[in-house]
Amino acid sequence: MKNILLALTILFIGTTTQGCIHNYEPVISTISAEPNPVPQGGIVSLICNASDDDDSSKLKNESLTYVWFAATGEIISQDSDNTATWTAPQEPGKYSISCSVSDESDGMDILTIDILVQ
Repeated sequence: MKNILLALTILFIGTTTQGCIHNYEPVISTISAEPNPVPQGGIVSLICNASDDDDSSKLKNESLTYVWFAATGEIISQDSDNTATWTAPQEPGKYSISCSVSDESDGMDILTIDILVQ
């Protein structure tokens, strides 16, 4: 009887536990900005290069979501993808643009690039 109870307990735990799944956070390797420097009111094309190292787990097919931030100027990104355009302000100076990348398991990375407006 004890063996049957032990076997049922192991079977129950084995079928209700999903196992050990580790989420690796996405990593941003670079943000590119063209042109940089940019003239006042000019348009900059931005690309955020990121990867998610979940290749060896059940999470390998997670999609990445990109969110762009700019305190000054106008930033536009379609479909939460890795590209955006930024319209520089009319005043010269150094401005920061940030990209945040997250995966479906709430892993996240953020990187900032400085753009010179002349």
